[in-house]
Amino acid sequence: MQSCLIRCLMGILLAVSTATMAPAQNAQQATPQTLQAVITASTGGVIALAPGHYGSLSLRNLQAPASAPRVIASADPAQPARFSGLALKGVSHLTLQDVVFDYTFQPGDAAHLRPFAIADSEGITISRSTFNGDNARGTGTAGDGFGTAYGLRVDRSADITVQNSQIFGFLRGMVVNDSQNVTVQDNDIYAMRSDGLNFAQVTDAAILRNQIHDFRTADGTGDHADMIQFWTNGTSAPTRNVTIADNVLNAGAGRYTQSIFMRNDLVDRGLAGPEMFYRNITITGNVIINAHRHGITVGETDGLRIANNTVVQNAGAAGQTPGKPVWIPRITVAPGSHNVTITSNVTSAITGPAAQPDWTVTANLLVQNTARMQVGFYGQVFVPGVLQDTSRIQSFAPRPGGMLDGTGLGSPLLQTLR
Repeated sequence: MQSCLIRCLMGILLAVSTATMAPAQNAQQATPQTLQAVITASTGGVIALAPGHYGSLSLRNLQAPASAPRVIASADPAQPARFSGLALKGVSHLTLQDVVFDYTFQPGDAAHLRPFAIADSEGITISRSTFNGDNARGTGTAGDGFGTAYGLRVDRSADITVQNSQIFGFLRGMVVNDSQNVTVQDNDIYAMRSDGLNFAQVTDAAILRNQIHDFRTADGTGDHADMIQFWTNGTSAPTRNVTIADNVLNAGAGRYTQSIFMRNDLVDRGLAGPEMFYRNITITGNVIINAHRHGITVGETDGLRIANNTVVQNAGAAGQTPGKPVWIPRITVAPGSHNVTITSNVTSAITGPAAQPDWTVTANLLVQNTARMQVGFYGQVFVPGVLQDTSRIQSFAPRPGGMLDGTGLGSPLLQTLR
């Protein structure tokens, strides 16, 4: 269930963008019956879609210049065009706007089905759109009744942007592999069975101002749910130049998940060395309210900055014994990493520093919710409501006059809630 704050913020973003980015008056018109012919005949510009069900949109080798991208958008955002599938291959400079990508489970569909996919393409923007998932049914597995398939899969592509959109109800929300210049910003991502955002072998990625929350995980599936996950298994080059900033990751009324999890499994299993270290990773300004120790976990990296994040526990999302360390989010960095800065965070613990000469670990505030009379207790640090409800972001605003108030530590997002 989305919080009122999240719904309001997303509504404001969508309303503002709708008012400023409506299809042009001279747009070419299309209906479900004429869209393919209009695309074939078009040399560019805006194609305005009448309301209706358009089936699967499959485009191959469709080119447009970067200076004049092709736009396919609903004529009326309040009555959006709906697509049951998306297959872009060899497409350049295309914007899809104000549309719904609506997946419906069919008997025999694999859990890892990719109904909406982009491959070998560049300059693709998806804006103010919805990826609506569906539950598996009749599979005879523990996944029945939970989200299945991928919301969006991106492979071997460049200059990809997904913004001001909703992704919900899938096995995984978005999976990006072997791609460059990827921006995922201002989206609302929720009700996933497993992962929200996945990345492998990406260069120049920005994950900004997203709301990721309220997952619907399924016992017995073997899933290890993550809100944002990076991995190296199966890759041939390291991920480089990533910024994860100003996101809210909140278990909410859902189950616990790992939050930002960047294991470098090729390195930690001894299958690769420094050539596969993550490079130039920045994690700043995020609010993480969850109930698994992997709040921010980063594997072997060269060039890492973790700053001004608030990483705290949503006790209601934890396992049966929320006081156990495994259910309390923390910051963890592989000790073999180089050129690491961890500063100005609020969290329960920081694991990894061991007097490495190229690490800087300063001005972090350690907090806890297990011992009322000891330093750093949530009631000393955050507003009084935190002791009644740890599922709301508002609960983690600094307590006026408390030990966090006025320090500038933690996420700046919480300062605006005062």
